[in-house]
Amino acid sequence: MKGVQRIAVYLFSFTFARGILFFSPILLANLLPSSTYGMLEWAYAAASLMVTIAVMGTTATIPLVELKKDQPGTLAGILVHHIGLVLGCIILLIVAWFQQGDTFMLTTLFVATIALQGLWSTYLKTHGKGELSLIVEAGVFTLMAFTVITAEYYHIVDAMPWLLWAVSGYTLCLCLFTLSTLISRFNKGETVSYSAVLSMGFPLMIATLVTVAATTSGRLAIGYLGGPLLTADYAILARAAALPIVAHQVILVAKYRHLFTLPAKEMERVMVFIVGMVTLSVVIFGVLFPFFGWMFGTVFVRTLEAHPLSTLWILAQSVLWSAIAIHDLINTRHQSTHKILPWSIGFIIVSAPVAIVMINYIGVSLEHFVYVHGLWMLLFYLNQIQAMYRAGIRLLRAWSVAVGSYISLIAMASLLYY
Repeated sequence: MKGVQRIAVYLFSFTFARGILFFSPILLANLLPSSTYGMLEWAYAAASLMVTIAVMGTTATIPLVELKKDQPGTLAGILVHHIGLVLGCIILLIVAWFQQGDTFMLTTLFVATIALQGLWSTYLKTHGKGELSLIVEAGVFTLMAFTVITAEYYHIVDAMPWLLWAVSGYTLCLCLFTLSTLISRFNKGETVSYSAVLSMGFPLMIATLVTVAATTSGRLAIGYLGGPLLTADYAILARAAALPIVAHQVILVAKYRHLFTLPAKEMERVMVFIVGMVTLSVVIFGVLFPFFGWMFGTVFVRTLEAHPLSTLWILAQSVLWSAIAIHDLINTRHQSTHKILPWSIGFIIVSAPVAIVMINYIGVSLEHFVYVHGLWMLLFYLNQIQAMYRAGIRLLRAWSVAVGSYISLIAMASLLYY
């Protein structure tokens, strides 16, 4: 009975937190001008990429430090790094206060916010508190949605100053909590062990950077190629099409701490199950979007009607997003990250400029971008597969399910609209 209660509480918390996280950007897209919303999404995507570099992989070491007691690193070292990162962001904001625009200000704030949210979300998942980690991850977008609703209520035309102050206050609260936790650790006699944390985190940082570049490249690249309006159209579709990722997260968050100790064969079965559930979710949402798209607001309905095939292609990318994220976890488990990274980095360096040139050549539009980006993500995943195979990792069944599912989904979507 207690087990059933725990599952019920977890599922309720997951549904509540992920529901807020999903609908908050949708609400922002419908309340903010398209140019402002496009800028906000670009700033968040750019900050996500910057955070990956700035935290130096220290967040990813939390399960290793907290669960494997033989590791030389300490949580205090991780906390010191994050506090230093926030101080760096504060200095940047003070220096550039009168010289930079809203995009720079918001991006810099997002760097600090995302870093601290990621820190505490990972800490909570590591200690078996997945439901609380989900609420933490929903924090900044929930706050921004509430801020914009308030600005709308008071008939404030430009909500951007309100957003900047709200995110600043939220980040300050996270920073003070981090500082108090660090002081508590010091009082218990814990040492910083900063060099040990960095030595463990650096290869994980490179791996995460590659993954974030692959999975968030859509908003970054389309912002560079098409500007804020095209970014807004892409972002609203990508936000709605991210619904199948819920199937990935509900399983991964619940089993997070156990995934570092499961036998290899069991790990592959978990990967197959997760990718299979994401694929099933893609099919379900692909069928339901035309009937229930109105729930996501007029902006989504308008964009969906104008770009139905692109929507389905973006929806199908959830399968690759899930599979790539699981690769990161598996490589961390096997400590094979350093063997995979040269292949992934080399692929991005060579292929990203080619993809940009190709889109410019055929014409910058939402459709052309989605098709090229979809092909690029598939090639990125295939490149990861061959690199992991060379490193001695064998997940043939899981890889077949992921690649087969993605190709089948985009093929069915293309046949449906051609």
